Amino acid sequence: MTNSEKVALHRTCISLLEEKVITLKRSIKDAQESAYEDGKGSSDDEYDTSREMIQQEIDKQEDLLLKTTLMIKNLREVDPRLPLSKIEYGSLVKTNEGMYFFSVSLGKVVVEGKTYFVVSLISPIGKAMEDKRVGEKVEFMGRKISIEEIV
Repeated sequence: MTNSEKVALHRTCISLLEEKVITLKRSIKDAQESAYEDGKGSSDDEYDTSREMIQQEIDKQEDLLLKTTLMIKNLREVDPRLPLSKIEYGSLVKTNEGMYFFSVSLGKVVVEGKTYFVVSLISPIGKAMEDKRVGEKVEFMGRKISIEEIV
């Protein structure tokens, strides 16, 4: 495991989130246009109900957009070239069960054929592994996870 591997994973995570931002912005714009179009030729009651449903969807999408933008900001604060000696925000960790990147919650991410679990430190596995070092073991959900390497 190398820093260049962490740099590539970090870059991929940011790209995935940026794509999500583009999709969310497009979805919000489409919903706004739909609300405008629904107002044409509808009765007042139909229009109000439809507009309210569309507004709720827009609000949900805008909330997700805000959260995703914050995730990008937080991820950009990580310097993936910095070597780390314990599990903390920005750590790439090799265990006997797989590779973990402790940053934002993205789930499974594949880069150059390798699978990584991109998880937050506030997730259950993140809380269990935070501040652990190479050679330590963590008991999590009845499993023993060995920390083999940290970058």
